[in-house]
Amino acid sequence: MKDYLFRINFLVAILVMFIANVSNSQAEQNTQQVIAQFDEFSDYMDRITKEEMFSGVILIAKGDKVLFENAYGMADRSKNMSSNVDTKFNLGSIAKIFTSIAIAQLVEQGKLSFDDVIKKYIDDFPDEIANKITIHQLLTHTSGLGNIFTPAYMEQKDEVSTVDEFVTFITNQPLRFEPGTQYQYSNGGFIVLGKIIEKVSGENYFEYIRKNVLQPMGMNNTDFYNKNDNIPNLARGYVIKNAGPTQAPPPSDGQPQRMRMPQSIEERKAMREDNFSTLPLIGNPSGGAYSTVRDMLKLSNALTRSTILSKEYSDLIMSKKVDTPMGAYGYGLEILVENGYRMVGHSGGAPGISSMFRILTDEDYTVVILSNYEMVIRGPYEEIINKYIKK
Repeated sequence: MKDYLFRINFLVAILVMFIANVSNSQAEQNTQQVIAQFDEFSDYMDRITKEEMFSGVILIAKGDKVLFENAYGMADRSKNMSSNVDTKFNLGSIAKIFTSIAIAQLVEQGKLSFDDVIKKYIDDFPDEIANKITIHQLLTHTSGLGNIFTPAYMEQKDEVSTVDEFVTFITNQPLRFEPGTQYQYSNGGFIVLGKIIEKVSGENYFEYIRKNVLQPMGMNNTDFYNKNDNIPNLARGYVIKNAGPTQAPPPSDGQPQRMRMPQSIEERKAMREDNFSTLPLIGNPSGGAYSTVRDMLKLSNALTRSTILSKEYSDLIMSKKVDTPMGAYGYGLEILVENGYRMVGHSGGAPGISSMFRILTDEDYTVVILSNYEMVIRGPYEEIINKYIKK
């Protein structure tokens, strides 16, 4: 009887091993097929780079396995430095995610609540405003607060380096609408969140983000840099000179204007100039950190695997809180459905800056596109989503 049971158990073990090997082999074969399919995408990227329609780095991953990663164009023309996969690019508004994570950490620790009014933590605003606006509303662009990019700020931007200084350009503006009644994108709201982080944590915003958000995720090539510092392997942004807007946004929107692109390759090459004069001295809680595509993959996996926040709070910031013209918004995260895929992430843009970070939550894909040209990422992004992502 014992001999019979031994034989049965042995056969079962062999069968399990065989099925596992077949499954692993099939998964590996499917992955290799996906990787091979990117050859055509690589040809497409080479072509649009030669046409001066892209410069930057692209990463596509499934889980923590990188399926495609490549760099294109020049990172810094003044140094004759080509982009590489470790080049640091300006994230623009993608950095709002770091502020959102920091707030969620403090909520999780019981140090504040999403429903708290800002008057509880800061005294910069008149009481009739501070007693109405909640942290939830700041995180969802429903606070009614104004735009940081005022004429006064633009005149002094090269002298502004602290969160306190950034906040002063928002406090005297009237509310655009009654808090909680509508959605309107607000960089100013996230700057106020940065000051709340400082008040509650007792730390400088940039230090808090570095120590409690970036370092725990292993994002060692991500930070807010002073534009006058000489940072190795940092991309410099390039804009089209004298290119007028074809579609001007509302002045309070804070989003980049769409630029008219010259038709010929020669014109595009000749007309690009660096964006140094347009940059602030340093980024702020609403955006402007620099990062690499590999570091952004670490962020993706930290959010989806709940290693930077508990699962409860990871799910919370990545869930719909308010409808937007583009889809929906969580806490510092865009929530979209495109081509049948549910996506969580953020985009960023300014003169000489284009960035896109997307997590396909059901399929466990991550797509990161970082560019030092403005308004150039939509083409590559649509190619990826329409042709190379498999359910």
